[in-house]
Amino acid sequence: MNEIRRPLKYSIIVGCLLFILSLCLALNISVYMNQRNSLYERHQAYIRDLLHFVASNMDVDDLKKCVETGQKSEQFHKTQAFLDNIKDSYEIKYVYVIIPVNTSDRDNIMNVIAGMSTYEKKYQPDMKVQLGGLTGSDYTAEIAALYYNAMNNRGEITFFEDNLDRFGWAYTGVLPLLDSRGQFFAELCVDVSSTKIHDDLARQTIINVVVIVGLGVLFTLIFIFWVNSQVINPIAALERGMSELAGKSHGQRDVNRIAIAAPEIHSGNEIEALCNSAVKMADDIRDYVSEILAAESALESAQNEVERMNQLASRDALTGIRNKMAYDEELKKITRELEDGEEKFGIAVVDLNYLKRINDTFGHDKGNIAIKKLCYIVCHVFAHSPVFRIGGDEFAVILKGVDYDNVDNLIAEYYEQEDKMAKDETLESWEKISAAIGYSVFDKMVDNCVESVFKRADAAMYEKKRQMKEDMM
Repeated sequence: MNEIRRPLKYSIIVGCLLFILSLCLALNISVYMNQRNSLYERHQAYIRDLLHFVASNMDVDDLKKCVETGQKSEQFHKTQAFLDNIKDSYEIKYVYVIIPVNTSDRDNIMNVIAGMSTYEKKYQPDMKVQLGGLTGSDYTAEIAALYYNAMNNRGEITFFEDNLDRFGWAYTGVLPLLDSRGQFFAELCVDVSSTKIHDDLARQTIINVVVIVGLGVLFTLIFIFWVNSQVINPIAALERGMSELAGKSHGQRDVNRIAIAAPEIHSGNEIEALCNSAVKMADDIRDYVSEILAAESALESAQNEVERMNQLASRDALTGIRNKMAYDEELKKITRELEDGEEKFGIAVVDLNYLKRINDTFGHDKGNIAIKKLCYIVCHVFAHSPVFRIGGDEFAVILKGVDYDNVDNLIAEYYEQEDKMAKDETLESWEKISAAIGYSVFDKMVDNCVESVFKRADAAMYEKKRQMKEDMM
């Protein structure tokens, strides 16, 4: 390394860092607080409007009577339906009515009523609260105290935030409910997710840091202008050499042309050392680019070959859809989903009838046409599910989502198309395809693995094939 006789880095670095850090700290604190207050005020306005809307549509006297008697009235059930609709219609975590009992560690809150979404009623019915039921250890003493103290804010909404662990942050609004005589009897509460607030604040902080660093760079440029006589002129000479290198090197794949003509710089400071380092760097870059180009070529060839092999391995050559190997991989994926609790799926098995007769009578090319036509119709009917060719004349469909919910209608749609083909006099015999379809959905009381679902679907297909043969007789 060359000896630096008149170092400038200490004054430049210290000055820039002090400026950047001071400005970053001051502006970040200011912007963070303004952004935080703005986000929370928006959440408060949303919760406030929703609480007043819900409260204005509740029969508080009837609800109070239900609390006192422990009996659910007809109006109570209407209120439950109203809260359920609110839960489905608005972006909230919970809407509920409670009565704070005490601030101890257990049984500190009494449930009155809570809205349930359609999903919760279908898949989590045990979440429904019981009128007059105590909450056990669901609420900590600290949170119970917040609800308890909110009783004293008659006519005003109390806001607080709580970390629900795996459910993220929740921002809660509490409105005391008063009967027609102005007597407190319960609290109407709405919880909304505030996790996005924390995410937005974190993202905004990063943006602020970037902006401040940009300002620091601007300051650095001004400072460089101030020390022009010590820095700029030597840099200009170095820049000409580097520009020449960049001009020759851009898009250059001939590594022998990557070189720098060393400028004559004898400033005795970091600029001269930088010039010498740049010359060495150009030599290093030349060697490095040479290695990269060789590796790039080898990697590209390997990736192309891997991609080609993957395509060949997972695609059926005749129909172009995924084959038995891809089907087996899909079953492994479904098995992992079963282990994670995802149980809503089914399997349909489709088997082409009379393929041997077509092959023997008209030739295998006509049999291939029949297979491809069946494939096209099955893929069209089950448009939202993956279709696999798992045998010569056999296809499998993994039923999920919309197709899972409408499988019977879809099978009926297929047979309608089959009937139309049978009556179409413009089609050749091998184009009037016929197939048997059987399906089964996962039932945890019957199935212990994915293969069990397939076997039941396969058996249903063969039963359908038997019925079709009987109908032909």
